[in-house]
Amino acid sequence: MFTIIVPCNNEESCIADCLSALLEQCDLPSDHAIQVIVAANGCVDRTVPLAYGLAPRLNAAGYDPLVLDLPVGNKINALNEAEAKATHAGRVFVDADVVLGPRILRELADILAQDAAVYASGTVQVPRPQSLVSRAYAKVWTRLSFFREGVPGIGLYAVNAAARARWGRFPDIIADDRFVRLKFAPHERQKTQATYTWPLPEGYENLVHVRHRWTEGNIELAERFPDLIDNDSEINKSFRGVLRLLRTPFSSIVFVLVYLASNRRARKAKDGSAFVWQRGR
Repeated sequence: MFTIIVPCNNEESCIADCLSALLEQCDLPSDHAIQVIVAANGCVDRTVPLAYGLAPRLNAAGYDPLVLDLPVGNKINALNEAEAKATHAGRVFVDADVVLGPRILRELADILAQDAAVYASGTVQVPRPQSLVSRAYAKVWTRLSFFREGVPGIGLYAVNAAARARWGRFPDIIADDRFVRLKFAPHERQKTQATYTWPLPEGYENLVHVRHRWTEGNIELAERFPDLIDNDSEINKSFRGVLRLLRTPFSSIVFVLVYLASNRRARKAKDGSAFVWQRGR
């Protein structure tokens, strides 16, 4: 049916939950033979042993698991290495901190079964953050049109064989997810009713780190692949959504502060300062 690729770098806190969710999937054919590639890259924690430990259970459930222990800590390299081992033309890319809902693979399979090129994702749910700042940010962010009405592919995106043919190897970029999404016009993107969870980072600094990564990746895409921006239909809608939320002033202020700080850091990064990805919990 398809190959699931899970790139991960030092994800011992979440990789078990991510892979265990595959064992809870409903309505898959008994002979589904879905391949699962864990593309561990540059891991120095227990990510790889945990993935190996779950491989027998995945195999018993009908999956075809493969764990790659890659020495270089580079997500794009991990994606390309995993794709070189993929046995199915359809692909599902899942971040290690994502937990799939029990019906999502069934619904993704239905979407990817069509002949026309299609990009798919699920309905994302953000668990309630623990920190006040992250809760305020989430209150605005999860109400934006991009989040509610589009198919943002946050932490999860999938393509069928015809769709995967639209690009070769992943280029050396930050925003692989947005690069793939913008390969498709809005009418070519579909979303499942089934849900999955993706956690926001906790606290102001970690939020800024994440938005910094997104913003730097967006700038890079606009410069290197300007033709893709024509498929970005959600930009103006998102800003209109912020204006509608001004009746929640604290949350709106937090959102704007994070947005401005991350943009400032992304612009500085263009001048040669290094960016270090840090995941907050």
